[in-house]
Amino acid sequence: MKKTILFLAYLIFSSSIIAQTDSVPIVNTAFKPDEYLKYKVKYGIINGGHAEMKIMLEQIGSDWYYHVKAIAATSGLVGTFASVNDRYESYIQLFDGLPLQSIRDINENNYRRYNEVIFDRDENKVISLKSGEHKVPPGTLDVLSAFYFARRMIFKKKFQKNQTINLTTYFDEQLYTVKVKYKKTEKIRTKFGKIKCLKFVPVIDEKSTVKKENDMQVWFSDDGNFIPVKIRLKVGISTVKCDLIQYDGLKNPLGKPFNH
Repeated sequence: MKKTILFLAYLIFSSSIIAQTDSVPIVNTAFKPDEYLKYKVKYGIINGGHAEMKIMLEQIGSDWYYHVKAIAATSGLVGTFASVNDRYESYIQLFDGLPLQSIRDINENNYRRYNEVIFDRDENKVISLKSGEHKVPPGTLDVLSAFYFARRMIFKKKFQKNQTINLTTYFDEQLYTVKVKYKKTEKIRTKFGKIKCLKFVPVIDEKSTVKKENDMQVWFSDDGNFIPVKIRLKVGISTVKCDLIQYDGLKNPLGKPFNH
């Protein structure tokens, strides 16, 4: 159960890549400070909890950063046998979308884990409170900043069917990589009406954590915000469902067509 919830949180909080950076600022048209997203999580027909993300603007020294907070927590019947209260934070540079610092605070039943990671861009390394220094590729992202980086860069592109995207981030003391591919653009039913979305599924190989494409499906709104609207994850004979139920402070109108 713990691994399932962690994987679900990873799907919600990350859509990551190894960033290609240069001296040209990355224009952010996908989100703004005070954006708030809330999701309902269900295990089959049972309400399982919620996940929330909020982005703020915060000053550190003479510089300003995006400060992003995300939580995932169980509730109801699921919470009685799988208590989860996880928190992720990231401080992100306004100029290029790369993280300065990340925080991961995990509380799951009797399991506790807290860590902070500093990103040293000059030396291409991360400094972990738990495990010390590690060399990483240029532009490496943390699990939370990767989600926002993808929204401002990756999803603006026009995808071809079955086009593959490599998703890589420094997560849980290692470079974590997932491969996903674009399947199609479709309108799906949501609490807020039908929304045109980009649908992604995993690339299946010998290292995959899922065995079939339909075991994991993620829909991102194709409206300029590129927020995850719906996630489906097959776990045994059940399906974990994650749906957007509340939002505020979007930079663009939800559901307004985006011209790729």
